[in-house]
Amino acid sequence: MRKVILVCLLFTSIGLSAQSGFNKSKMTFSGGLGLQFGDYTLVSIDPQVGYNVTNFLNMGAGINYTYMSHDYDEHYKIKNTYLGINVYAKCFLFNYGVIMIQPEANRMWKTLKYDRGEKFKSEKLVPTCVIGAGIRLGAVTAMLKYDLAQDKNSPYGSKVFYSVGYTFSL
Repeated sequence: MRKVILVCLLFTSIGLSAQSGFNKSKMTFSGGLGLQFGDYTLVSIDPQVGYNVTNFLNMGAGINYTYMSHDYDEHYKIKNTYLGINVYAKCFLFNYGVIMIQPEANRMWKTLKYDRGEKFKSEKLVPTCVIGAGIRLGAVTAMLKYDLAQDKNSPYGSKVFYSVGYTFSL
């Protein structure tokens, strides 16, 4: 993770000397939308607002909502709902490469329901720190990502996952 931060700082220092002041045209809007239905249901909405600090660095913040429901078998069902905030930094390397880091704080509400009518509820704060690397073709970015925090309740799980996104600029 230190190497990711150092590379971001290097590219930031290269471009900061020529830029000053807020420029509305450097604002970006991006995020994610995930849908899956069946025995495992997932609904995820993750809007983000960013700013192109330099030609090599985009930084911003966002909110995220995730609902997951899993019918393990006829005996019990788990539902998790997450609401969180995040900050991110994306460094653009060369013409097509991108690396990113995104720490998050998510509030999780969990319900475990058994077929006998028993129901257990809990809630907790779930920290995550997602890192990623991928390619950028114009406004489209495809990345492989991984949650460094590895909390057992993470909405991202414990494996590498992928994302495809689109960024809008003003």
